Amino acid sequence: MSVSSTKVDKVLFVTPEITPLAKSGGLGDVAAGLPPALTALGLDMRLVMPLYGHIDRQVHDVTDSGLELVVPVAGEMKPCRVWQARVGGCPVYLLGNEQYFSRPGLYGDVYGDFGDNLERFVFLCRGAVELARALDWPAQVVHAHDWQCALLPAYLATRPFDLGPLDGAAGIITIHNLAFQGIYPRHDFHITGLPHYMDNMEGAEYWGNISLLKAGLMTAGAITTVSPTYAAEIQTPELGMGMEGVLRRRSQDLHGIINGVDYAQWSPENDPLLPATYSAGDLGGKALCRRALLEAFGLDAAAQRGPVMGFIGRLTHQKGLSLITEAGEALLDMGASLTLLGTGDAEVEAALSRLAARHPGRVGLKLTFSEPLAHLLQGGSDLMLMPSRFEPCGLNQMYALRYGTPPLVHATGGLKDTVTPFDQAGGAGTGFVFSEFNREAFLELAMEAGRVFAQPRSWRRLMLNGMAQDFSWTASARRYLELYQGTAKKR
Repeated sequence: MSVSSTKVDKVLFVTPEITPLAKSGGLGDVAAGLPPALTALGLDMRLVMPLYGHIDRQVHDVTDSGLELVVPVAGEMKPCRVWQARVGGCPVYLLGNEQYFSRPGLYGDVYGDFGDNLERFVFLCRGAVELARALDWPAQVVHAHDWQCALLPAYLATRPFDLGPLDGAAGIITIHNLAFQGIYPRHDFHITGLPHYMDNMEGAEYWGNISLLKAGLMTAGAITTVSPTYAAEIQTPELGMGMEGVLRRRSQDLHGIINGVDYAQWSPENDPLLPATYSAGDLGGKALCRRALLEAFGLDAAAQRGPVMGFIGRLTHQKGLSLITEAGEALLDMGASLTLLGTGDAEVEAALSRLAARHPGRVGLKLTFSEPLAHLLQGGSDLMLMPSRFEPCGLNQMYALRYGTPPLVHATGGLKDTVTPFDQAGGAGTGFVFSEFNREAFLELAMEAGRVFAQPRSWRRLMLNGMAQDFSWTASARRYLELYQGTAKKR
């Protein structure tokens, strides 16, 4: 099938996770938010993901489609039962296989990544092709996400087997986090299903191994990532994670499109997870949320002299937690309190636990992830800390802006693209932004935020500036539609 003269109206959207069915990070939220916005622009979006064992089929109305596929993986024919659900009004096809997906966890467990992840995600990619064949559905574009789905654009470009109705479709890959590259031993190349000529530097070979992500980057009709700044950063040795040469080579086809926010889920005016709602016109409910947050995290309301600083996310070095632990005592000395929510690296968890133990009533730490607590942190915090070393896009800073919780961020990736420094004299700006990643720069900016917080009129202006920002999916979806059409024409 040739799509050179065909208007794009059918897109197969293949992803390892979709919120609320399965989520490990921002990718799940993107997969839930972007397709409905594209549907509103007139596209027929069909989503594909694995049927993980933890998914509650009753809660999420996952039903058996009755469709059975046979999926080739590593020379064997694997059974696949297709299940169906809807997310945001879009049809989702969940590919089930007991061997690969019945276990708990998406990509690994406490012992590390699953040893058969290569086969698991070859199954997903080959399964998506077999699904399109079974449905006789000629999508003009296949939009693949991260390393788990990166073989799809490679299949479309190299045609190593009969692609059925997807023959001639354009492949697009989105990088959500370049740190994850799907690297496997070179002797496992045969499992990928790629032609032998891809087993070299011009294909999937990567420093003596193979990288599924590289295979996709070398062959996709277009590459997107989740913010303009991150698109530039990943072409540098500092943040290119070893892929900077490939990305510089493909720079004409690399596009940074900022993620959107699902305001149906994240708006203080109608958030059912908040103890009180509020809006830019009536901020009264935010004080009630703050009180509930202090109580939930065991903080002493009487001891609060400065801003309550929140953090939500993975407790890892990437997220800049070292700055919070190094500056923690100084933040508390200036009157701030800390509320932190998340799980992650054992050493980071231990450092934060020690800080919380030294300062009961001033530092609240919950080593878990909870959607209700995440909403409470957004609504009840005064300031949202996001000092990431690098951040492809970030969503929490955009949520925080809508909740009137100014973000304090490191000038990297999507954080730099979505938060503007507050100018107290002129009244413009939406948050606090520091350029140098070190304790001194972070602490100096936190102290500046504390000074602005002590001036209610200025702080209110800052809050309202943030609440007026619009990062809905509509603008991002228009960019993707243009990219789909342009990439399909190249085929």
